[in-house]
Amino acid sequence: MQNNKDNGSQKSEKRAHLALMPDRHFFHTIKQHGPMSRASIAKLTGISRPTISESAQRLVKLGLVNETKRKTQNKQGRAGIIYEINASKGIILALAIDVKQIQLRLTNLALGVIRDQSFTIDPGWDKQDFIKAIIQIVELSLNDQQAPLLAIGVSVATPVNTTTGEIIALPFSQFTVIHEINFKHLLHSHFQCPVTIDNNVNWATLAEKANGIARHESDFVFIYFGEGIGGGVYFDNHLIRGAAGMAGELGHIMIEEGVNLQDYVHKHKLQEALEAGDDLTTHPALIIISRIIASMATIMNPNMFVLGGPLTKYPTFIPAIIALTRPQLFTPTLIVASEAPNFAPLNGVEAGTYDLALAEFGLPAPDDLAIK
Repeated sequence: MQNNKDNGSQKSEKRAHLALMPDRHFFHTIKQHGPMSRASIAKLTGISRPTISESAQRLVKLGLVNETKRKTQNKQGRAGIIYEINASKGIILALAIDVKQIQLRLTNLALGVIRDQSFTIDPGWDKQDFIKAIIQIVELSLNDQQAPLLAIGVSVATPVNTTTGEIIALPFSQFTVIHEINFKHLLHSHFQCPVTIDNNVNWATLAEKANGIARHESDFVFIYFGEGIGGGVYFDNHLIRGAAGMAGELGHIMIEEGVNLQDYVHKHKLQEALEAGDDLTTHPALIIISRIIASMATIMNPNMFVLGGPLTKYPTFIPAIIALTRPQLFTPTLIVASEAPNFAPLNGVEAGTYDLALAEFGLPAPDDLAIK
């Protein structure tokens, strides 16, 4: 008897999910392409016009979409209403926290940027100083806003349990001040809205997939080179986090006794060599990095490595990695630069927070749209 009830519940959930699919496609189509008529949306999505009309009614009722006063005419001379996202429905807040700074981006539902700021982290801050600073920064950004805060997203430059929000403390970490701060719990309890969190490289990986150079790839690895070094693994159209959220933590690979990769890079003064314009093909840190990339290519066989982060802005960095890595590869594998080397984590957390906000209205991104 219980099984019959469970089956009935599952069927009801499936019917509800299918019923919302046209609404999701409607919304994400005007998000991607801008204001348009129901006929244009039906043509782009392949969904029938009557179904699109029903979606329009539901989305207008929810307040997510507005009917504009602009109209378009079809070949029969009929006027078609133009629909657009209701920017005033709410705002979303994205935070990217690394060792040196806190980046903040506040946007409306139409992805209009309200604030885009960065704040320097005082090296002398302790845990309570950090908590106080985060709360003040968010409160100040929201001070003059009338629209409700729909969701907050956080990117941190350290591994994190995305479900609980707990930071995963690693040996040799350069960012110990945040190890005992649960940003997910802190921000949710203070601002009473849903909060999502992940490490900076995973967010950057998702940004590359959503809007970057890897948007047409189903299997790629993103590697971030900055104060720390990390990797994001994206295979079969899914981000791979691993059993404990530690997949891709390249910076913590031990190179020598007591020295991990990111410490090895600092020890051999890679950034100074980049600034001086030295020949990087003989630099010990680049040689080690090329071996790690080649090993990953052998084990994982991705189609592409995307390299991002502040160090990749130096013009000699990526060519040197390509020159050192290619002779070690068994299969052709692309090695390319990120299209947003400095802001990829912030772009990723912004996109993830937007999806979280829409999920509260029953409109998470359709899978086939999210991976384009």
